[in-house]
Amino acid sequence: MNKMTAEIEAVIDDLLNEEQNIFGVAIVSQSGNLITQTENWDISGDLSSINKLLQTKLELGQKGMSSITIQGIKYMLVENTEERKIGTNITGQGHVIIAPVPIGGNGALICYINPQVGPRDALFTIQTYALRLSKLI
Repeated sequence: MNKMTAEIEAVIDDLLNEEQNIFGVAIVSQSGNLITQTENWDISGDLSSINKLLQTKLELGQKGMSSITIQGIKYMLVENTEERKIGTNITGQGHVIIAPVPIGGNGALICYINPQVGPRDALFTIQTYALRLSKLI
């Protein structure tokens, strides 16, 4: 494991320790490659749609993609800005927060959120960790 990988893994560990409602984490590089993910959450099959979401720059008033499917679960995008993309599953199967790294960039910190809580409960923590990652990815 190289130094950068170790630092990224440390960021994930810190994030999971601080925010108990994050059940899965993945990190995508600026070039759209999967850098790492937690063992319990495999987004590799959904990278093309995640990259499409990250790379679509919205003009004022544009809505962009209305939903994204990750691991077979469809999330309605309730927020889609340069700072954050928040998806929620309408049948109660959880939420996803995609924090572009850096803000507006093509890399991202992607987190699966506990279905029992609102996605915004973890948003500030996730965005804080995305800023830490901007120096690493």
